[in-house]
Amino acid sequence: MTPQRDVDALASHYAYPDAGALRSNMVASIDGAISLDGRSKPISGESDWFLFGLQRALADVIVVGAGTARAEGYGPGRTRPEFAHLRNAAGQPSAPTLAIVTASGKLDPAANCFTGTARTTVITCRAAPAVHVDPLRAVADVIVSGGETVDLRGAIDVLRERGLRRILTEGGPSLLGALTSHDLIDELVASISPSLIGGDAPRMVVGAPETLRRLELVGVLEDEGTLFIHYRRARGAT
Repeated sequence: MTPQRDVDALASHYAYPDAGALRSNMVASIDGAISLDGRSKPISGESDWFLFGLQRALADVIVVGAGTARAEGYGPGRTRPEFAHLRNAAGQPSAPTLAIVTASGKLDPAANCFTGTARTTVITCRAAPAVHVDPLRAVADVIVSGGETVDLRGAIDVLRERGLRRILTEGGPSLLGALTSHDLIDELVASISPSLIGGDAPRMVVGAPETLRRLELVGVLEDEGTLFIHYRRARGAT
């Protein structure tokens, strides 16, 4: 099946379960590389960016690691105009919330990611120095979860308590590894680019224990050689 830019049909295809879910969205080359020279953009294409924007439009909150936010030059949560009606119909704010995970709290309060109309959230832990965290409180909502490291399960619970049930994470691989380790990922959406990278680029998930986790295929789309695959955690399987 090829994505024909029928926004409403694609939104139905990728609709979140009614109870919400934590969904990851990543791009990779055929040989598993998720970046080239530290960035994902070189292995992405036009269709990938279109569906990337759709995934964001369907989500209540986008959770991303601080390293990825810096490397990819993240801005605040936004919605592309062609997807605005989806959020309006779902009763969502005009843009999703951006939530940045950082154990150190070392983020620049003047960074572009803190400039949007939707107030950014920072997820950190008690060990993060106040000299880093306190300036962020003026530009972001701060969730403190965990002692020496970020308690992701606790942070996700807080997001859901705030009504942010449709959760999208865009990595990076260390964050996905931590989420996988705590069995927090419900769905995986991945774009497989028709390219070979080689080298030692990281995989989608880094740092999780080596354990077989079964997923169920929800659907596959294709456009100009790129495969868009959607998996869901298999019921009763590990």
